[in-house]
Amino acid sequence: MDEKKTNAAAEAENITPEERKKRAEEYMEALKKQLEERNAKQKIANEAIQEGKGKLTLETPIKAGDEEITELTYDFTVLTGMEYAAAMDSDSNAQQVFRITDRQALALFARAASKQTPRVDTTDIIERIGMTDAVVAIQLATFFFSASARAGQLRISKKS
Repeated sequence: MDEKKTNAAAEAENITPEERKKRAEEYMEALKKQLEERNAKQKIANEAIQEGKGKLTLETPIKAGDEEITELTYDFTVLTGMEYAAAMDSDSNAQQVFRITDRQALALFARAASKQTPRVDTTDIIERIGMTDAVVAIQLATFFFSASARAGQLRISKKS
């Protein structure tokens, strides 16, 4: 360990100021590129959440009949009131009106995805979705639920 530190220190001393400046510029450029990529992905994610629509590429495909589904298209905005109510009723242990449980969120996502993804139904999604994919699906539904609740509160308060 000490030898590595000594070698690194010796190497740092042998770098010319021009080389040090060049490395710093390359490092800053790489950081800038990473930040731009992250911001672009974040923008896409935020737009999808705000619109309530998007595609979830599955880490673990879902088997529906003889076909493996690798991507789920979802659109929360096409759900009917009854479909929303059924998803909320999917967790009999839910107690809070203003907070969605993971079970409710997964049911909500499954309903939104099954309406937009051919050859897969709500039960296929709920029973066969992998854990890591379920975490993302639950997050998407939870964010949409929260954003919708806030938007609804604003519409109600504007009318009063």
